[in-house]
Amino acid sequence: MKKIVVLFCLFVLSDMAYAKCDDEAAPGVDWTGCDKSGLDLSGVDLKGAILRRVNFSQTSLSKARLQTADLTFSVLQNTDFSNARLEQARVNNAKIKDCKFTGAIMDEARFSRAKIQAVDFSDSRMNKVNFYEARVSDSQFKNAQINQSDFSRAKLAATDFQQIQAGAAIFNEADLEDADFTQANLKDAKFEQANLINTKFDNADLSNASIRGAIIDGASFIGADLSSTIWVKYQRCRNGSVGVCK
Repeated sequence: MKKIVVLFCLFVLSDMAYAKCDDEAAPGVDWTGCDKSGLDLSGVDLKGAILRRVNFSQTSLSKARLQTADLTFSVLQNTDFSNARLEQARVNNAKIKDCKFTGAIMDEARFSRAKIQAVDFSDSRMNKVNFYEARVSDSQFKNAQINQSDFSRAKLAATDFQQIQAGAAIFNEADLEDADFTQANLKDAKFEQANLINTKFDNADLSNASIRGAIIDGASFIGADLSSTIWVKYQRCRNGSVGVCK
């Protein structure tokens, strides 16, 4: 009798789990662990949804509303988030590959420890976003707004940050070897103890920024505004310094 009861309970639970995954897209929906790959979810409202460990591979979430949604540990491969709303969304520890976030609004979202490969964040707005210890490769943030965002201890080698707006952003202890910050606004940004080997800062605004303790072998600062920048060995550059800290 006990065995029958246990089997019945397992059947009910599995049926409930299936029903959860079969629920329509709606604010607050719980799709934990569900397979939502290959779908067109463009423009859906998933505000506050629980989307942990969801497989969104090959799915379009273009123009979707995902504010405060939880996508922790989800698989995002060839997923389209262009022009989506992800303010305060949690995308921690997610696997993100070949995705588009162009034009998306992601202020105060969290991507800490996410694995990000070949992702396009260009023209997005992601102020105060947390990328702590994220691993980023073959990706670009060109023209993005990342003011006050935190990339501390992130792996960002060869990442394209051209023309970004990154006032007061934090890149402390980040690996930025071969990254490109050409014409970027980095006023008040911090690169303390960062790896800046062969990093390009040509024509960037680094005024009041800090590269204290950073490794700058091969880094390029041609035309960069270094007014009041705190240089590698703690000295502060004079106002009007351009290209060379004086």
